[in-house]
Amino acid sequence: MKTAKQIHPAPPTITATTSRVLSPTRPLSILLEPVSSASPPVTSAFLHTHPPNSLRAPTLAAILPITPDTLRRLEMHLQMLLEHPGALTEIVLLVPTYQHTKTRHALQAALTREDEADIEIRIAHWPPSADREVAIIRTAEALSTDWVLLLDGNGLRDLGRMTRDLLLLHGERVVAVPVGPHGVDYYLDGITCITPSSSSRRVAYLVPPMVVSTALLRDVDYASGNDYWAALGDSVSRSGPERSGGLVAGSPEDRSLDWCSRYAPTGLDGSLMSVHVINERTKVETGRLSLTEGENKSRQGYPGVILIVAQSVDLPYLSPIACALRDRGYRVSVLLAGVNGSTDSLPCSIMIEFLPETAAGRISLDVLADVMPTSLAVVLSATETSLFPQLYTFLAAHRPSVTHVHVPQADLPYTDWMTSLTLEEWKNWHVPQVELSVITNDRPYSLNRLLSSLDNARYFGDKLDMRINLEKSADRETLRIAGEYAWERGRVYLHHRIVHGGLLPAVVESWYPSGNDSYGLILEDDVELSPLFYAYVKLTLLRYRYGRPEDRSAHLFGISLYQQKNLELRPEGRHLFDARALFATAALPHEHTPYLSQIPCSWGALYFPEHWREFHAYLGARLAEHVWPLAQTVVPGVRSNRWTRSWKRYFIELVFLRGYVMLYPNYAAYASLSTNHLEVGSHVRDVPTDAYLRKKRLFNVPLMPLPLVGEGAVSTGLLELPDERLPEWSALPVLDLLGTIVDQELILQRGAERRAELTGCEEPPEEPYDTDELLCIR
Repeated sequence: MKTAKQIHPAPPTITATTSRVLSPTRPLSILLEPVSSASPPVTSAFLHTHPPNSLRAPTLAAILPITPDTLRRLEMHLQMLLEHPGALTEIVLLVPTYQHTKTRHALQAALTREDEADIEIRIAHWPPSADREVAIIRTAEALSTDWVLLLDGNGLRDLGRMTRDLLLLHGERVVAVPVGPHGVDYYLDGITCITPSSSSRRVAYLVPPMVVSTALLRDVDYASGNDYWAALGDSVSRSGPERSGGLVAGSPEDRSLDWCSRYAPTGLDGSLMSVHVINERTKVETGRLSLTEGENKSRQGYPGVILIVAQSVDLPYLSPIACALRDRGYRVSVLLAGVNGSTDSLPCSIMIEFLPETAAGRISLDVLADVMPTSLAVVLSATETSLFPQLYTFLAAHRPSVTHVHVPQADLPYTDWMTSLTLEEWKNWHVPQVELSVITNDRPYSLNRLLSSLDNARYFGDKLDMRINLEKSADRETLRIAGEYAWERGRVYLHHRIVHGGLLPAVVESWYPSGNDSYGLILEDDVELSPLFYAYVKLTLLRYRYGRPEDRSAHLFGISLYQQKNLELRPEGRHLFDARALFATAALPHEHTPYLSQIPCSWGALYFPEHWREFHAYLGARLAEHVWPLAQTVVPGVRSNRWTRSWKRYFIELVFLRGYVMLYPNYAAYASLSTNHLEVGSHVRDVPTDAYLRKKRLFNVPLMPLPLVGEGAVSTGLLELPDERLPEWSALPVLDLLGTIVDQELILQRGAERRAELTGCEEPPEEPYDTDELLCIR
């Protein structure tokens, strides 16, 4: 097996919350500086080239590489640099090309108020062909300051005050070699990772964060390999009398070893060298890195290994996913099928290995076992070569607990939303089963349009079954379209009523869950879907049903694909609605956040199994008048009480009594994942054309399109969200049935009080989704 040169892994995730940034008083200048592939003119590097003196204080620049998580917490990183800047005179944000625009916006948003610091903040970016380490070094070489602080994606995060002061050159101390808290020395057949102790220690080389004289960077020979920090240490040790590549110093509390595995070098054969960890508190540990890291980290709850299998042509689409996972602290490797193709397009540092196929197009089981450790959690594949069936067979036989997600190559350009998925969400990729339920009667054109939009959507390798529900009065053309329809992504079931039911039973009986991981996407035939609808379904479903426990709630009953443009439940009649304007008026932190609403959507929405089963039971009890007469008003002061033939009237009752909510999108200009064409049917009367078109404009919303695929990065727009990810559950605004911003406790209280009034039961129900207990049926 041939192996590509190792590229140092990216830094772990940053989890701290941000505070307000103290911005410099000088006007903000955002300068764009590409990193040249050529070295600047060589300058002799002597150890005290820029010593501070009584006439001029030393100047220091900090280089902070931007990762997706660093960008999300940019305010915090700048705050830590600016609150006690020491000798700092300049901050350079090193930005990948694909993060350039977002960084500009984040920087402008972060600098919010004045401070006495006179520090320039600027942006430099590098071409995709350069590794991050190369970009950092080239940027540092071009600086005019005396010293440079080289940071990783953690910035100064997790470092004690003593270490931060040391790195920012507080005081008059001058050091002739690089200084920082993370050092590496050679030991036996490998290396040792050294952290600060009660005294400083000379080492072979340092890794970021470290402070170094800029003059020391200009004579380094990086051509012999890609262990750039080792090359810097070697150059420093040969340049001065101390024969040392750096000095480990800092707070003794800064003993985290998470950085060690990210900077382990490779041997001459391309394999990872042995790692021996030394500090004051631990004994020497030995072993191959691939084993030591995996075993030790798994005992500490280390996130699982994610493997991405692809061809080099797929890297522009898959590498942002790999980088996002790596930046969150997950172990990520990339396997490339075949030996041809460039890997220069990676926007971050990641381990890459090649899997060359034999003449017979096979790869041995031993090779697959070697590259797929037992700690493997997720495999994301895209290759359509002969490797795929071998990979599938191997995983099923030898790694059955691994989640294998295979994305068709045609869908790869539209996977940017996957960068926001957590490991837990990836592991649950195959758990939810979405079922499509199409409801139609006598509108063949509408049915054809809906089915075409389903055909044109992207499903990212998932299979979905479909049920087409036909009313007794369905016309011949509608029956023909349904009967001849070929659905390539799953099974199709036709259901034809023999007794006319009307829209209420047509919707309610169109789907029933087969388990608690079964979800129904209910689609009336005048609905049309965005080609990205399923990406949104997957994104939101994985987050709020299978993500962190604190982001799941039994009160969430579904996910709307449609953006509300009108509110119809106010007693005085229909009102125009704009969620963004409402949130801006209320001074919410993010006006473009998705939100929770008690209003159920009937124009393209996913319903959850527990709540739909409960609704069946509730509706049965209401229609049979087991508790109240049919005319009983359950929800006071809403127009849905007049909707005697609508299933939504009764669902709204259940929602109100329980305090349930539905998730709604909130993209710019009402861009939605579904729209309604408001065609004549059960709830739309045949009216004059002008009146019809006016009403249609009130409800029709633009569908989110597939972006054009070119040479640059492709954005679907699905991550146009706060911090480019779905908010935590607790951060989602809540709206009641009238569109007023409330909190979850208030709608629960309203429902409990109304239930007590109607049933006389003061004790709240204990069992979730139990209709008999809700209605006090004994």
